[in-house]
Amino acid sequence: MLRVFLIAIGIGWNFAIIGPIARQLASSFTVTLGAVGLLTTLLLVTHALSQLPAAEPAQRIGPLKLVRYAFIFVAAANLLAAVSPVFWVLGLARLLVGLATGPVFVGGLDGTRRLGGAFLAGIFGGAATLGLGLALIVGAGLESAGASWRWSFVIAAGIAVLGSLFGPKDDAAPRPAAGSAIEHLGAVFRSGPLWRLAMIHSASFGSSLVMGAWIVTHLVNGNATTFVAGAVGFMLLGVAAIFRPVGGALFARGVPWRLLGPGAAIMSALALALIALQPPTWLAAIISLFIGIGYALPFSAIFVLSVRAEPRYPAAAIAFVNMTGAVFALILTPFAGLMMDHDAGGIGFAALAVFALASAFVARRPVANMDP
Repeated sequence: MLRVFLIAIGIGWNFAIIGPIARQLASSFTVTLGAVGLLTTLLLVTHALSQLPAAEPAQRIGPLKLVRYAFIFVAAANLLAAVSPVFWVLGLARLLVGLATGPVFVGGLDGTRRLGGAFLAGIFGGAATLGLGLALIVGAGLESAGASWRWSFVIAAGIAVLGSLFGPKDDAAPRPAAGSAIEHLGAVFRSGPLWRLAMIHSASFGSSLVMGAWIVTHLVNGNATTFVAGAVGFMLLGVAAIFRPVGGALFARGVPWRLLGPGAAIMSALALALIALQPPTWLAAIISLFIGIGYALPFSAIFVLSVRAEPRYPAAAIAFVNMTGAVFALILTPFAGLMMDHDAGGIGFAALAVFALASAFVARRPVANMDP
């Protein structure tokens, strides 16, 4: 299980690395916060685009072997980011990181699901969220101590190397026939159940990426210190990390989807609407607990139901649903950054709330067989 934690933290760390150092980067390269937000967008572009292509090799060579290979690429790209002399090189490095994080996430989810079912998949998802939170609080601490932004990328590279060396190995059970990439694409794009699951995954996992990128800046704009805002962000994502495996265990024990899926989405929507109003920091900390729980509970069940919706190509089903979460974050992250530039960050968080409510309705019964 420690090996699963290692690869999950290694992937999650890369998505929240920019938030705590956003103002440092803007000052260092003389760009706007909106431009800095594009660094996360660039990662999400290639993260999203690399997931479906990763499904075929994951099914052919083993999902966790693919993870270990991809982490070597993550480490190299983060080292390039650390030595970036100009902004466009930093942007290129983020694109390259995303090319490898897609295979890591698809392989990690499919591999852990095969090793330990919904609960271990929830552990992977929870630890990935913990990686987001750790990146926020460590980055905020480094920034408060006056450390260079370059150290954030050096640390990310080191974690990736550890994931490549010590990540978990695939089980010996036979894998389904890989099939062709065209067969994978055709199956998942024609699946109505996968589209419904993709929507609620975007409202939970996708939204967590947007929150990881901008929650610190949003709270700082509301007069919180960088370190306190980072601690609130860490608490939000830390709670999500704890409740993802809890959600998997509850689903396995028969708790209905309407509570773990739509019910959780409604709870997170209400909490997001409150955080958009920039409440006092102490109240934001309490609200963040409910957002984190709402983001976490559907995670494992979504991927169990995704494989059930398309059992011939489980890695492709997982890749498709997870890809949509990345695309969602790809659209909302720069929008939220633009709102931050105009002191209207609450609008971005309000948009997340509205989408969560819509997903609760659309995904109220995503597949015919809803049994655990």
